[in-house]
Amino acid sequence: MQFSQLIRDLPTVATGGNLENDVRGIAYDSRRVSPGDLFVALRGEHTDGHRYISQAFERGAVAALVEEPVEAPCWAQVEDTLRALAITAKRLHGDPAADLSLVGVTGTNGKTTTTYIIEQIAAAAGVKMGLLGTIEYRWPGHRENAPHTTPFSSDLHGKLADMRKSGVTSAVLEVSSHALDLHRVDTLRFDVGVFTNLTRDHLDFHGTMENYAASKLRLFTDYLKPGGRAVLNMDDEWGRRYLHHLDRHQVITFGFSAEAQVRPEGDIEPDPTGINQVLWTPAGHLLVDSNLIGRHNLMNIMAAVAACLGLRMEPSRIEAGLQQPMRVPGRLERVDAGQPFTVVVDYAHTPDGVEKVISALSEFRPPHLITVVGCGGDRDRKKRPMMAGIAQNLSSLVILTSDNPRTEDPERILDEMEAGMLGNRGASYLRLADRREAIHKAIAVAGKGDIVLIAGKGHETYQEIQGVRHPFDDREVALEALAARGHARGKA
Repeated sequence: MQFSQLIRDLPTVATGGNLENDVRGIAYDSRRVSPGDLFVALRGEHTDGHRYISQAFERGAVAALVEEPVEAPCWAQVEDTLRALAITAKRLHGDPAADLSLVGVTGTNGKTTTTYIIEQIAAAAGVKMGLLGTIEYRWPGHRENAPHTTPFSSDLHGKLADMRKSGVTSAVLEVSSHALDLHRVDTLRFDVGVFTNLTRDHLDFHGTMENYAASKLRLFTDYLKPGGRAVLNMDDEWGRRYLHHLDRHQVITFGFSAEAQVRPEGDIEPDPTGINQVLWTPAGHLLVDSNLIGRHNLMNIMAAVAACLGLRMEPSRIEAGLQQPMRVPGRLERVDAGQPFTVVVDYAHTPDGVEKVISALSEFRPPHLITVVGCGGDRDRKKRPMMAGIAQNLSSLVILTSDNPRTEDPERILDEMEAGMLGNRGASYLRLADRREAIHKAIAVAGKGDIVLIAGKGHETYQEIQGVRHPFDDREVALEALAARGHARGKA
């Protein structure tokens, strides 16, 4: 497509060079430019794409989108290159989202598990669905690890175009607050939007909970199709607030509240083996028989059911999807080498997430529950003592350790976490900045019937220290620690 066609109707400030150049792709990283690409210069937190325009043209770029005049063979100046990236990507890929039913899931916790449940129900209903989220981007015949929860808009439209080519008719996306604020989904319109919950996280980016909540709300006020459905958590304060901004007829609510449209029927009995529960829904009663555990996962299931009702799936097909065993990587994922105690890895990295996961594991009534937990560097510092205090109050032993320290001193992070332990009655605790050492210690002291929870990183396969991502997988380190105790897979 000619550059002039890609930028038609964009509020360009100035242009230069031959605007009839043919564009075959879009790149926002000069290191990934291919011949024939449009290079879009983005201003980021750590660098500015305008500094790399010459390198982009050296690698074969045929045009550039910029926010300031530049010396280049072909360019157009716009007010906001992030917005322009979304528009040009949609045009270049032929608006693939127009041919797909889209479900967007937003919220602090539960997004990943909810998207997996929706995808599983869709499969039971015979719907070919793609999934884009924190762990992976996948659709029938394709899988890749996810560098971002929600891809940049140019990558996003490329993925949706690939899905369309493979015969996919629907897609479920995790939609982060960063993606909403940074225009990654500007040119998408969702058939269904899902709000899971809002608890403390990302305040290093948003500043206040009110700003954080306003970002999430935009999925429903700005990005739903006409006639699209909003799925809201009635047990969450912000979910109830969102109701006032929406047409009540477009909303499907879920939760434990008696006012929710999708809710449990009868008593909820804690069951460490899974969830067996009847749900009341506007389409009638549905039976859940799932290997997932905990009230928080029942909430995720209800969110997924409401979303599938919003997509007008047959209730019998929805119920069939709720009978299938499910594994979500790094979400209450067991590490088993035949040991006489349980080791679980989970992505819980917020105060609310830590509380819900430990509470779910407590339903097993173990003799001791040992929690390994850390907090990420260069992120919201105020949640550190909160997470540590919650872990201590709900665990027999807590081992404070590093998560992804990034550019911070790990010991300083532990100091701030440890402040949350002071004055609290609860478990004893240790602090071991070396995460491998902390995991080994937790497994070394575990006894028969105990549970070891390794929280914070879940599916991640790296640890980021001073800008370098070192290979590190909690699951592999746990197996290593189990082997050191004489427990190994395949060993009698």
